[in-house]
Amino acid sequence: MRIEHLAPDLDLYQGYCDDLAHLLESQKRADRPCTGCTLRCGPHNSRLCACACTPECNHALKQMSSEGEHFPIEAGIAPLVWTFLSLRELSPCWSCEGHEAQAGSNARPPRLIFYTRSTLYPALIAEAVLTLLMQKKISRPWEVVATPLGNMLDATYTLQPTMAGDHQPTLRQMRGDALVIAHNLQSEVLDAARKYQGALRAVIQSSTYQSASS
Repeated sequence: MRIEHLAPDLDLYQGYCDDLAHLLESQKRADRPCTGCTLRCGPHNSRLCACACTPECNHALKQMSSEGEHFPIEAGIAPLVWTFLSLRELSPCWSCEGHEAQAGSNARPPRLIFYTRSTLYPALIAEAVLTLLMQKKISRPWEVVATPLGNMLDATYTLQPTMAGDHQPTLRQMRGDALVIAHNLQSEVLDAARKYQGALRAVIQSSTYQSASS
């Protein structure tokens, strides 16, 4: 069966370009990834700059959670939560570092649920983790799936390991993958955003020129 490409929709493509530009512009922001943090940084004794901000910050596990005093982010998933916060436009709303199987229940894989107001951003996440798999940097496929949670007008998605197949990964392997994804996701997503931004602009310009010439 031959799969035909959809005809270009210039209005849709322009919307994609705007979303990609918004994502790339957001990386220029100087505010801290952890919302509401007022700790003074060591180098400048400032409550504003992010020069000392890292996921290894002693306060990050509490600060990254909306209920940090009672439910801090688990250490095994904290670097990935941090990366999503650093991407600015993909807001994590729930995470789990994964847990071993208990009596009568299956193992729970690491996962992260996030909000986004552009359907393009989850696609960039999915492409990024596929790239890491193809580069053999992670041990198994990870997937991005739509997740019915909260206000359906603000779409939520889950990033998690694919558990299909006979060979089930260990929790250690999955947490290792989560760490690799955390270290590489931001650069992979931004590289893909620039690539698609250039490709979409070329299509829009070409179609506009052809319309003007006809």
